[in-house]
Amino acid sequence: MQAKDATRGGEVKDYVRMVVAENEMADRTNATKKTKAEVISELEKQGKLTAEEVSKLTDVDVITIGGIEINFGELFTLVDMYDKAIADNCINENGSCTNKEHLHIGDYVEYQNPISDTKTAEAEKTGYTSNQVYEASKNQLNWRVLGKDSATGGIKLISGRPMKSNNSEIDPYLHLYGAKGYINSETVLNDLCSLYTTQYGTARSVNIDDLNIITGITTDEKIKEYNKGPSWWGSKQYGEIYSFENHYTPQSWLNGNRQTTASGTVNAYLYTVNSGNEPVVNLTNERAYKVIFENVDQAYYWLASRNIIAYSDYARFCVGEVYEDVSEVRVDSSSLFYSDNGRENDRYFYVRPVICLKSDITENEIPRIADKTEETWQNVNSGNEPI
Repeated sequence: MQAKDATRGGEVKDYVRMVVAENEMADRTNATKKTKAEVISELEKQGKLTAEEVSKLTDVDVITIGGIEINFGELFTLVDMYDKAIADNCINENGSCTNKEHLHIGDYVEYQNPISDTKTAEAEKTGYTSNQVYEASKNQLNWRVLGKDSATGGIKLISGRPMKSNNSEIDPYLHLYGAKGYINSETVLNDLCSLYTTQYGTARSVNIDDLNIITGITTDEKIKEYNKGPSWWGSKQYGEIYSFENHYTPQSWLNGNRQTTASGTVNAYLYTVNSGNEPVVNLTNERAYKVIFENVDQAYYWLASRNIIAYSDYARFCVGEVYEDVSEVRVDSSSLFYSDNGRENDRYFYVRPVICLKSDITENEIPRIADKTEETWQNVNSGNEPI
């Protein structure tokens, strides 16, 4: 009997390995992959798995047959889990889902942080007075699911809390100043966050598109419907053209403070989420709301998204950010440079990384884990709201 089970175990293991190889090829050719559930069903029909083993595999990925260890977790990717939750119409609004084959926005996973790497935001790029250093050892972050990445087809993760710089205990932010800060903001933010790139995925900064996918602000029409910018700023609407002669742009300012025609299209907008006066973006999925907006009053953070606000007679060059003001959670823009007089601002917020995992990463490689409790922070410097 033992020899027979060992033979059966070997056959099951060979079949699983074959399907894993086929799935890897399917990733490269955009073909359909076999899921864990499909493989188990096929093996059961072939008489290679007993009813007891099939039942056991609903709770675990690894089983032993005749002394042969077989890892079915190699078949079940995080994308499979995410897609299955959607197919099963399980959105897990409050985090109570116990289905081990589901993965939802807001779920925590065990992504291994680097231990000793360092990244530096150089003063020459940020416009700040000194270099700003970020150490992995001081930023051991928790990671939560943010959805699927449209570019890679893999799962996106976002840190449970932002990163802290080495500036000081009372200044753990990334400072961006004026024309240099505006021009280099996206590059600087993405480079700092690349600290968390590993063999499993590529890291970058969170940007406004990541948030818009969650909030549903994904079209020009939706942006204009919820945009409070024109009424709050007294500015042109998103998508409008602006042109001002004898003004400055960040580029012309750095090129000898030369005046030029500042012109282009307004691409800045502001919306509030689940609070404030109408119009308000109402995000009903509580777990999705928490993953990007919870406790943001304690940790304002940058978005790697440059944008421009235009009034009737001048423009402001800005970088996106998320913050809370008077109990209103806002996706907004922070001004670094003014076209009319070249005025430059020093703005400072936290940096929050996103990781785009490879599409074939399995639950065995990066398992879903129980929810973590995030560190409670406090905004140690006040008066940094966008202007």
